[in-house]
Amino acid sequence: MELLRRKIEDILASYTGRWGIVIINKSTGKVLKINPDMVFPAASMIKVSIMYEIMKQAAVGSIDLDASLVVTNDVRVGGAGILQELRPDITMTVIELITLMIVLSDNTATNMLIDLIGMDAVNRTMTDLGLKSTVLRRQMMDFEAAQAGKENHTTAEDLALLFGIIESHQKLSPEYGTLMLDILKRQQVRDKLPFYLPEETVLANKTGTLTGVEHDGGILFLPSGSYIISILTADLEVNYQGLQLVASIGKVIYDHFYLEEE
Repeated sequence: MELLRRKIEDILASYTGRWGIVIINKSTGKVLKINPDMVFPAASMIKVSIMYEIMKQAAVGSIDLDASLVVTNDVRVGGAGILQELRPDITMTVIELITLMIVLSDNTATNMLIDLIGMDAVNRTMTDLGLKSTVLRRQMMDFEAAQAGKENHTTAEDLALLFGIIESHQKLSPEYGTLMLDILKRQQVRDKLPFYLPEETVLANKTGTLTGVEHDGGILFLPSGSYIISILTADLEVNYQGLQLVASIGKVIYDHFYLEEE
């Protein structure tokens, strides 16, 4: 992984801010880490943890993924997503809300799901899985809570661990692991890791964005095997620099493993 590290460090040298990066070659077990335990605002990366907790509860029968919830005006919030644009009191199933939360990063769907399962349940499960610094403290678009210190946090190490658990079906039955991967593979926000990759590339990923923050992470599937990728950035002067940074690293990772198979 040293050659890949040098390539990535060459890219990082052109940017300001801070970053945490973890890349795992699942076939060989080789790992590249840069600031893996540095804590970042989670932004929408926390939605992967929420999805996992819902699937965990569904696996034991506590939640019915086909149950319907009403999207009332009271729960609608701005930011990313589509539900705020649809007719009042539209009915969505839990699995549809999960899909919108991941593939469009819908904030209204996310908050409805947090209300359904509770923050404490998400945090307990993340701790049980071994994630050391991932915590859900506030709902989406609750900037007052964020300013009061109730920010959602994570690390590149934690996210890589969570994506690895999802990819390998370590904790839940294959049914739920496969369902999570299928949803992640349908990601519609493609302005970072997959930006420079061939259209046919299979990537199961989730992005996150806040002012000065750009994240992306997931599982890259190549003919040679799967690769866990977690890239977090913060303290960016402007967000488009983060987009360029993560997209450039995504291209270097793809070229490196596709051509050199290290």
